[in-house]
Amino acid sequence: MRKWISWGQEIPLEQLSRSSIRDFLDWVYDDAVEQGGENPERTSNKARDHVRVVAAWAWENDIIESLPRFPKPRPQRDVAGRQYLSKAELNAFYFATYQMRRPRVWKQPHSFGQYWRSAIVLFFNYGLDTGTIWKTKTTHEPLLWRHVFWSHESPDRQSKLRSRYGWLFYRRVKTNKSFYRPMNLAVNAHLRRLQPPTLVPEEPIFVGGTARPNAVFKRLIALAGIRDKVDIENGVAKDWLLNDLRKTCATYYDEHMPESSIEILGHSVSGVTYRHYAHRDPLAFKAIMTIPQPSAFMALPQGIEGECPCSRRKFAGG
Repeated sequence: MRKWISWGQEIPLEQLSRSSIRDFLDWVYDDAVEQGGENPERTSNKARDHVRVVAAWAWENDIIESLPRFPKPRPQRDVAGRQYLSKAELNAFYFATYQMRRPRVWKQPHSFGQYWRSAIVLFFNYGLDTGTIWKTKTTHEPLLWRHVFWSHESPDRQSKLRSRYGWLFYRRVKTNKSFYRPMNLAVNAHLRRLQPPTLVPEEPIFVGGTARPNAVFKRLIALAGIRDKVDIENGVAKDWLLNDLRKTCATYYDEHMPESSIEILGHSVSGVTYRHYAHRDPLAFKAIMTIPQPSAFMALPQGIEGECPCSRRKFAGG
């Protein structure tokens, strides 16, 4: 973790103890206070969770003989309301894409809404950055067709894992860290749906983000009838942003398989500890292949398109 490096104590994993962890967490808390953080307790508890993940990996791989005792988490104040979309809202969000109006000049092989439906599925399953889906800045590396591998074998030569639905490669915008992730049934079906008859490897997979994808996202939220977020402290309503889909992804992965979201979302865990932490691919693999999908996401794999999988009510538009 960057905070561990900033702390500067350089304690090796083999010498990790409750006292050293407590000293580190106290430093994190004091540093958050000095930086004017609104919730230093939450910052300290988040760092505690990251250290626990690293310690658990070290114990599982016989780097340390036993897990150190951890100080109890600090009582923290939840400063905001719900920051993630429920599955009912994700379903409404998905089906609202059928009402999206295409731009005036639209020459793509699929509807505007189809690209957004597939993007939503990838946001939910991988917690991707907006710049990874749509290249909104020149420095972004978007998903290209050459990043999709339909074979069972992993394109990462260091991995022996096999995925029956293929693999996806991408980089994080913030850290530039690369990932080879398995595709589950929902992801596979939606990318297959977008695949052009003549595939050009260097072509981007997704279009329709425009220069301001959050503006399109807000219109889509309105079509879905989803209420704004509300800060529980001051009662101020806030707009949903595409970054909230990343928070949604983290929420459901931690609920499904604790500690998996840190690896799947590529949170910053750099430096000495990262060399150990980076090999938690089997955890991410299992989580991605088994996470329960919103019912709307499974309509396409079941051969149902353009209608609700429950009521079979057809949706207007595309």
